[in-house]
Amino acid sequence: MTENDLIENKKPQDTKLKKLGTIIITLLILLIPISFMFGIIHDRKDYNKEAIDSVASSWAKVQVIGRPKMSFKIQNGKKEETKYLNLNNYNVDIKVNTEIRKKGIFKVPVYTANVVINGDFINNYGNISNKLIETSFEVKDSRGFVSSPVFKINNTEQISNNTSVNTYIKTSPEVIPFEIRYDLRGLNEIYVVPSGENNNIDIQGNWKDPGFKGDFLPSTREITNENFNAHWTIPGIAASNTNNDSLAVNTGAGVSLIVPIDNYRMAERTLKYAFLFLSLTFLSYFIFELISDKNNKIHPLQYCLLGGAILVFYMLLTSMSEFMPFIISYLISALMVITLVFLYTYFVITKKENIGFAALISLIMAVLYTFLYTLLLMQDYSLLIGSFGLFVIIALIMYITRNIDWYNKGS
Repeated sequence: MTENDLIENKKPQDTKLKKLGTIIITLLILLIPISFMFGIIHDRKDYNKEAIDSVASSWAKVQVIGRPKMSFKIQNGKKEETKYLNLNNYNVDIKVNTEIRKKGIFKVPVYTANVVINGDFINNYGNISNKLIETSFEVKDSRGFVSSPVFKINNTEQISNNTSVNTYIKTSPEVIPFEIRYDLRGLNEIYVVPSGENNNIDIQGNWKDPGFKGDFLPSTREITNENFNAHWTIPGIAASNTNNDSLAVNTGAGVSLIVPIDNYRMAERTLKYAFLFLSLTFLSYFIFELISDKNNKIHPLQYCLLGGAILVFYMLLTSMSEFMPFIISYLISALMVITLVFLYTYFVITKKENIGFAALISLIMAVLYTFLYTLLLMQDYSLLIGSFGLFVIIALIMYITRNIDWYNKGS
């Protein structure tokens, strides 16, 4: 065998390896725009956060309703000491009226909460007659007060310009009842810190997608298409093990006015599969080149254009999901990209000679988009479903390429 014969025998094999290498390099180059898209999504998330902060600056932030306190002072020599009464029964009833505030294109859920707190303190100090008793409470952001709080201490009602009042107790009751009422604005979430021996918390609101957060889940809850109602019963022994910071966010019993689907988080999760999506699509085109009877060749620039068309999907998805539901944005974006790839494949790649392959590519992409959306919805099972899906894909590739003569021995 001459040297020319050896060269001729190596050419087909070398061509396949070179084309595969070119595709891999193209995929690696496309990682650059993918990283840029991650940056764009992060920027949009930052703009969304700025919108939330802007609304919070003029409305109020997340609210935490802290522990009510009742105390009095005694003279101990030259020092004045503060004595605190023990909070026994602690009942909180909150009615949340929610609304949507817009900042540019972003929507921010805010609320005005009607808060009624009542219960009683135990007098464990004996004679406190004629003592000046101070009753106080805490909230996370006092800018949220709509009106002055109303106190009712031992059947005496007072209106205060701050979060405390002073009341003279003429007798020495064993139990001192109290009630505090006020309206409070807040943003996104509201929490109550259970701090009595017996804690009963009720939160109601006109929001159909609440999220329950904090240290305790509701004992009972009811959610309809228009509102929710949740109740917590928390004993003191359980409440004593919560966060020592009485105004810490995400502590105690809380409700979050969540948006059902965070479009930026979903878009970011979708983009994480972009490289796999590109790889499988390019592999389909590469296999088409290998098994095509007409010896169709796809230029590396055409691979880049196809990759660019596929990556536009993620930009379309992110931008449209800011104005419409995520699933509608996903469907429209997928249809636009599939149609574009079908037309380019039929008119440019196959020169209108193989509509079957163009339809097959479109079908493959439709299946991949459907598979990807399933992974997004079933987050807890995404690894399991993804693993089985990849196994099936690899098995199909092995089956389709079973007759390819990679070393070109039979040519």
